[in-house]
Amino acid sequence: MQARSLAWYLGVCTVLVTLFALVIGAPQRPEQMQRIVDAGAEFAAVPVEKVSDVQLHDPSKGHDYYTSTAVVRLAPKAGGRPATATVHPVTPDRPHAGGKVSVLYAPTRPGLGALAGDEGSLGEAREGATMGTGRAWIVGIAWAAGIVLSVVLLSARRGFRSFSRLGQADLAVRGRCLGPDLWRRDSAEEQCLKIVTASSRTAHFLADVMEGHVPDSLKGQHLWLCWDARRGADGGRLSGGATPAALVSDDGWVMHGMLKADDAQMMAAEGVAVEKAAVGNGEPRALRLWDPHSAWLLYVPPSVPVLAAVLIGCAALLTLDVAGVWRWVTGIAGAVAGLALGHLAMNAPYPSVVRAALSSNGTDPAQGDSQREAH
Repeated sequence: MQARSLAWYLGVCTVLVTLFALVIGAPQRPEQMQRIVDAGAEFAAVPVEKVSDVQLHDPSKGHDYYTSTAVVRLAPKAGGRPATATVHPVTPDRPHAGGKVSVLYAPTRPGLGALAGDEGSLGEAREGATMGTGRAWIVGIAWAAGIVLSVVLLSARRGFRSFSRLGQADLAVRGRCLGPDLWRRDSAEEQCLKIVTASSRTAHFLADVMEGHVPDSLKGQHLWLCWDARRGADGGRLSGGATPAALVSDDGWVMHGMLKADDAQMMAAEGVAVEKAAVGNGEPRALRLWDPHSAWLLYVPPSVPVLAAVLIGCAALLTLDVAGVWRWVTGIAGAVAGLALGHLAMNAPYPSVVRAALSSNGTDPAQGDSQREAH
């Protein structure tokens, strides 16, 4: 459950960051630059013959700069013919006829034209880089932040520890399951199973379980509620006020989840060490995992593969030379499709819910038996 949750979080983060990287990057050099590079591009300071459309830009922060349209003279290799080219330089000083600007051009074929810029502004593009160093750092930092956020979400929803072995720091209490409920505090709501202990205390076992996930036989069933008493006692370390917990049924299944730290502290007085609970429960036995979402691929709606195709199509389109606003439109469409895909896949109606809806509408619920419930 922890690995699957982490894979979901990292997957969503990676898809969004990848789409962003594809949008701000360049799949290939511009056509004119490619021709110049193929002909042997070099940087040179060339004389300006004519200047027009000079504009001064005064940003709120940083240095002033000028943009203009300039006609420059390109010197050829020995024996060649000189040529002129129109470029659009960005310079700190006001350009003028007779001055010089830095350009990238091919001395063997000056007729191909030139691009205004120097090694700092055009060097990475000349070498074939898909994006500049600054943008690459932005993408890397965004992905690293996504990894950190994924780990934080995993800690809040699943905890960090492995709960396949219960240890000396774990407590257990005998209880009875009342079925699904919502844990509410202030404006927060979380799905849970409500457990009542022998002393009539109520605990909320936080898990992604809804009414349609739970068979009727679970309600009223006696079971053991186990939790990490060390984390529950101090309000949870990096766990959002919750501690890792597990429900162990007399029928041989186990469900993993989280227990609110307040509930853990409340039940600490009547909790017993799990070793004592195990001894009192008979011989050790193997338990089967019950996770209602483990078979989500079997009952996702038909729109999920459609959204997956849209997402893949948008990513593939961004590898082509799509420029301008359409590049951003494609990237945003892919991001929306990816988020919708993740939402539908994780919140797909459980088979029993679908069958109940069909039954209430007068449809034979047996038609849905091709999709089996995980429990």
